[in-house]
Amino acid sequence: MTDLSGLRVMVTGAAGGLGRALAESLHAAGAHLVLTTRTADSLPGAAAGLDGSAEVVTAVADVRNDAELAAAVKLATERLGGIDVLVNNAGVPGPVGPAWENSPAEWRHTLEVNLEGPLAACRAVLPGMIERGHGRVVSISSHAGHTRWPYVSAYSVSKAAVNKLTENLAIELLPHGITAFGYHPGIVDVGLGAITPEARDSDNPWERRLTSWLDAQREAGRYVPIDEAVANLIRLVRGDADALTGRYLTYEDDLQSLAAATGRA
Repeated sequence: MTDLSGLRVMVTGAAGGLGRALAESLHAAGAHLVLTTRTADSLPGAAAGLDGSAEVVTAVADVRNDAELAAAVKLATERLGGIDVLVNNAGVPGPVGPAWENSPAEWRHTLEVNLEGPLAACRAVLPGMIERGHGRVVSISSHAGHTRWPYVSAYSVSKAAVNKLTENLAIELLPHGITAFGYHPGIVDVGLGAITPEARDSDNPWERRLTSWLDAQREAGRYVPIDEAVANLIRLVRGDADALTGRYLTYEDDLQSLAAATGRA
């Protein structure tokens, strides 16, 4: 089993889905956790069942709320002494349909959560990492941001922007011993990949079209088991790919070979 004993990891959007799966894997490996959720109601579920010697700190911190993020980091610093790794996991799928027909408010909200949210979390966490001279930032991205995803444009554009933010942060953080990555976990049966009955029966024909596409991906075997989606993410958290800072990486990548190819593994 991977040993992450003593590593202090903050995961945003940890109430369920990929965030919860990551928290379970990190906790099993001995990492101390800082789990944030958007609402107080979802907070107990984030830490449920995570018992043992590794400490688990929970805090309500909407990634759109600078004060809540700052309070979460302050609490983590008081309880754990700081944060070594930030995983920007919180996100929303955004509106579905032609971009010009999407609600402007929903489009902006998607960018606010998926792009400005990770940057806000970085603003809260990075000063401490810089002071200590080490750290990692892993932002959950998507193939939709690496290429395109018509009719899910707000999500696609937000993830593309996260990738570019990561590239820029990586260069800016090099003098401080901090690495940054964008990570695509594949299509998983949580979050956007989990089809709800409401989506299947939606009045929006574009949402029904999206569910049909996701059904086809599942039938073709393109969904990724959650443990496979998390495996490379754990390796990034551990530091296996620090030589690849700034890169967009995926669940399929051979991180060891890629790092070795840089000559700095």
